[in-house]
Order: sequence, then structure tokens, then C-alpha cells
Amino acid sequence: MKTIIMLSLLLFSAANYAAEKTSAQLNHGQNVHQNHCLKCHTASIYTRENRVVKSINALGKQVRICRDNTNAPWFNEDTDAVINFLNKKYYQF
Repeated sequence: MKTIIMLSLLLFSAANYAAEKTSAQLNHGQNVHQNHCLKCHTASIYTRENRVVKSINALGKQVRICRDNTNAPWFNEDTDAVINFLNKKYYQF
């Protein structure tokens, strides 16, 4: 019985940690997006009918193109955070 309780607590802790990490990454992605991406275009680019991005891979490619074209001083973690933020908020792939 103690083993089951301990295992349950461990799984709950791991799930809670993952949720906190995801939330922190989404917040970071939103901040990076606001500070960099919205300098060039508005959020309507993500919701237009004829949007170019049709998959999570295409979203990642487009974010990297924008990052490289603007010489944004991002680490890989920043890029991933923006991709995850945009996917969560607009695309839901």
C-alpha cells in the first residue's frame, strides 16, 4: 500500500513539474514573441485564411526563417518557446 501511495505521489509530482515547465515555456514564448515578432507584423498573420503554415514542422521552419532574417538574438530555447506559444495560441497542431 505504501508503495502505491509513494508511486502516486511521484507521478503527481512529475506531472505537476511538467505542467509548470510548459506554462513557464509558454509565458517565455509569449514574451519573446511580443518583444520581437510583433515589431514586423501583427498577430493577424496567424489567423488569415490563406496562411502558409499548415503543420508544426512548417511553423518551426517559418519561425526560424524570421529569427534568422531579423538576426534575433535567440537561443534554441527561445525559438522553441515561440514555436510552442504560437502553436498553443493560434495553430493547435
